Amino acid sequence: MSLLPPQQLAQERVVSADAILGGQVDLRAYPHRHLVVIAKHSWGRSGLRPLMEAVEHLSNYGWELVNVTSVGDGHHLYAAMRRTA
Repeated sequence: MSLLPPQQLAQERVVSADAILGGQVDLRAYPHRHLVVIAKHSWGRSGLRPLMEAVEHLSNYGWELVNVTSVGDGHHLYAAMRRTA
């Protein structure tokens, strides 16, 4: 398990729910107020559960959920987050 490079995260502004739940992300130096968390539906597994677990985890660190949406074919779920602190 390796950390997601902070420069990559700051540039893309998107992180996977699995990376958050796996401890691969350090958002302390994240320079933006908004972030998108993505989760994929896979065979026999909904992406909603890991997405909401990541949202709950981030809420402990000053982030709040703005919106959840599915785009395109519905295989990806996106949670828009806003830093409150």
